[in-house]
This record gives sequence, C-alpha cells and structure tokens, in this order.
Amino acid sequence: MGEYGAETEQIADIAEMEITEPTLTWLEVSQPQQPIPLGKNDRVIDSRFNEQHDVWEVLLVAFPDEEEES
Repeated sequence: MGEYGAETEQIADIAEMEITEPTLTWLEVSQPQQPIPLGKNDRVIDSRFNEQHDVWEVLLVAFPDEEEES
C-alpha cells in the first residue's frame, strides 16, 4: 500500500509545476472525493480503478497557461 498523503503531495507537485509544453502524466488518486487542481485547459484523458492498489489511476494532459495579451 502507498503511504497516506503521498498522493496529495504528488497532486500538489503537479499543480505547482510550471508547464511549458503539453504534459501527459498518470496520477494515482486514493481519495477521489478530494479535488484535483486542473488548469483551465487541462483534461482528464482516461481513468480506471486499480483494485490491486485500491486507487484510481487518472491519465491527465496538462497544457501551459495562456497569457492574455493586452
């Protein structure tokens, strides 16, 4: 089993990353009631429940934030 809170740190790391190009990554979510911070253009591509590890696996594509020109 994974360490409690480890997934929260992984999700926080994803949220704090400076995305400069489209990034495809798998996240393990053991507490699906907790929100995953997504950017405006980010998308969940796929998800499935992994019974062996008792977690949801979420395939996420994160895109760079678009900076609006004034």
